[in-house]
Amino acid sequence: MLVGDRARFAVEYELEPVRAGDAELARWMFGRIRWWCGGDAVGRFDRHGTVREVAVIAQRLLDQGGGRCAEGLLNVPAAEVVRVVTEALFGSGERSDAQIVADGARYWPLFVSPRTEVFDAWDVVVVEGATRARLIWGLVGHPEISECELSPGEFDDVLRAFLGTLHWGGR
Repeated sequence: MLVGDRARFAVEYELEPVRAGDAELARWMFGRIRWWCGGDAVGRFDRHGTVREVAVIAQRLLDQGGGRCAEGLLNVPAAEVVRVVTEALFGSGERSDAQIVADGARYWPLFVSPRTEVFDAWDVVVVEGATRARLIWGLVGHPEISECELSPGEFDDVLRAFLGTLHWGGR
């Protein structure tokens, strides 16, 4: 199933069939999943995992959606945005505990890459402003970074629609 616009942002997934009466297995929602970012496939669609794991993360991302407003990063080059966000979240530079907490509060909402086996090779960042948003992605540690422009809230709208197709009951 494809939810969203592949040329902008979309979630594509396939659930494995489950034998009737196997409710325990069904709740894990085994299958394949990937995102489409600006027409590029993000995620290892050949790897079978749990779609549920990504659904849980999608719900967490929606819970922090309002925190993606970062007008100051809207005109910064995409590679610099990824560097700033990932360095603030994962960097080992000298910082006080207070600075680590402040960086986490500011930058975790922008970092939307599900850190699962399927997506762990990619960094994905969303930066929103009042009139536009940027979806930025690339392979971890790779110099080539891509981006496409979205409407504010479009990323969250697609995640919400994806969760709506699952009928999974949440967390």
